[in-house]
Amino acid sequence: MANTSRIRGYIPVKHLNGSPWNGQVNKYEIVVGDGTATFVGDLVKADTGTATDVYPTCIRYGTSGEVTSGLILGSVVGFVISPTDLNTPQYRVASTKRIALVADSPDLIFEVEDGATTPVTKTLIGNNCGVQVTAGSTTTGASGMTTGATTPTTTNSLPIKIMGIVDRPDNASGAAYQKLLVMVNQHYYMGGQTAT
Repeated sequence: MANTSRIRGYIPVKHLNGSPWNGQVNKYEIVVGDGTATFVGDLVKADTGTATDVYPTCIRYGTSGEVTSGLILGSVVGFVISPTDLNTPQYRVASTKRIALVADSPDLIFEVEDGATTPVTKTLIGNNCGVQVTAGSTTTGASGMTTGATTPTTTNSLPIKIMGIVDRPDNASGAAYQKLLVMVNQHYYMGGQTAT
């Protein structure tokens, strides 16, 4: 059976100990000076931008292409709706202030589409890879991010670790567009890191 490409970015599904993700998030401000649109499912990193609210700041992880280094804060799962504009888009428009809801626990496991040029096989579970950064959909608000195009390796400085292949009838293992289980290998909250 062939898989269907349904890119939605990095979707939290469970914790490393097997317990399901229960929807817990933290709020982060994306400042008006950030000129890159941000989508639900996008990975974000800590930012040094000047906050105008009471929350720490973040920005989208990378702008385009395969990103192979840098600390990740978590994945955007939604945005706070402005009470003065109930037609606020489902994504963060470039150069606008938005409060992002970020799943930022270092032990989260995410489901993401395999972006490798040659699909990941079970022998590569436990290896590390980059993040393929592509613009999201302004229609659905969904991220365009996948795993990197380069075959996963043992290089421990890469930002993402392959934890498994999603075991589901609609996911053919080892085939194009398969869904993978991954976790952040280089996390902002591990090791007392500072914003970049």
